[in-house]
Amino acid sequence: MAKRQEQPTNQIDLSNFEALFGEILDRVNGATGANAPADLTLPDNPVTPGTRVPEASAWATKMITNATRSGDAWLKGTLSPRKNPVQAAIAADKKRKDKLEEAERQGKWKASMERVDVDAMYDTIEKVGAGGYTAGIEARSSKITSKIEKLRPQVLALAETIDKMPEDTDAQREAKMVAARRGMIQIGSKLRGIGSK
Repeated sequence: MAKRQEQPTNQIDLSNFEALFGEILDRVNGATGANAPADLTLPDNPVTPGTRVPEASAWATKMITNATRSGDAWLKGTLSPRKNPVQAAIAADKKRKDKLEEAERQGKWKASMERVDVDAMYDTIEKVGAGGYTAGIEARSSKITSKIEKLRPQVLALAETIDKMPEDTDAQREAKMVAARRGMIQIGSKLRGIGSK
């Protein structure tokens, strides 16, 4: 009858793997010095530790540089949005109203205006210059033309209506001026898609 082989007492299985392998790692790391404390001292000059947070000028320069380099990526992303921006804005109307109400309760607008640096504002305007203003107008030329095409027939209708009003007395002439103002307000509401009040 064949003699039964004895199972080795140091057999490795999942029940003892982590403990045994941990001992092995300790021996290996001890022999190689992998667990020895690192030398955290810096060499002599010119290596010196920097500030924990960058200086304001360096931080701003880096931010501005990165932003100016991102112009092409911004344009590409803007011209190929993941979703319709108008539809997304309409869908977020309730959120916009909630944020506006919260801002009103907390007085955020007034607090922001009180922090405006007027000198910096005019410095920016001077740097942008007249060219920035005219470039913005020229870029919106098609939008401006489209608005005027919608506005003109309504203004013409108002003028023709006012022309039919009497103007013999001061009161009648004043009434025409009031009618002109009210008519333009009504036209503005119509163009914005808001019903007359």
